[in-house]
Amino acid sequence: MSTSKSKNENKNIKALFSVVCLCIISLGLIVYFSTTSNRGSENQVNEQTTLEVTTEVQNPVTIKETTTEAQTASTTKKATTKKAEPSTMEQGENNTPYKSYYKYPLGEAVVNGYSEELVYDKTMGDWRAHTAVDFTGKKGDEVVAINDGLVLDVYKDNMYSQVVVIDHGGKLVAKYYGLDSVSVKKGNYVNIGNKIGTLGKIPAEDALGTHLHLVTELDGKPVNPLDVMGKTE
Repeated sequence: MSTSKSKNENKNIKALFSVVCLCIISLGLIVYFSTTSNRGSENQVNEQTTLEVTTEVQNPVTIKETTTEAQTASTTKKATTKKAEPSTMEQGENNTPYKSYYKYPLGEAVVNGYSEELVYDKTMGDWRAHTAVDFTGKKGDEVVAINDGLVLDVYKDNMYSQVVVIDHGGKLVAKYYGLDSVSVKKGNYVNIGNKIGTLGKIPAEDALGTHLHLVTELDGKPVNPLDVMGKTE
């Protein structure tokens, strides 16, 4: 009877010991997995925070710096390539109005002279001042610069065909009307006698035949081209 009782007590002690061991192991596993899970979450949070900070800080700076560098390069290029165009012709001893030598633009034959008085215009059928000199010629004849100069403008006029405007220095500007073709561009420098174009027709003065309509202005006021050049009709 005593032996049987002892055996039962031993079995109870072993069962209790097994239960305690299982509890300890379970508790250890719970602590282990809980710690591992927390560390994993912290690592994910840290990685996400680092990524967000890097994205928020680095990207705007890179874009801004790149844009600024491109704008600076563009501004520098424009400043380097921009070139001021000449606006006037310098005066020298060879281009002084009324004193220096000038060349006829087309030849010496004049079909219509300068007049500030009203004269009858056969083409337009009215009376008007003719503040120019008309040099007669044939279509295609070469028209030349009366002196050294700077081309101020080149354009087409419905009543006067192609027109070339040249600053000849000393505040003298000549306007060559009635060109069929033009050999110069705005901003070009020409020397005396250089070809500036070929002769065409002038619809506004068609009754006079093919000719060059030459206007000269001194300080913005019309003057007789022949007087300025020291020529006669």
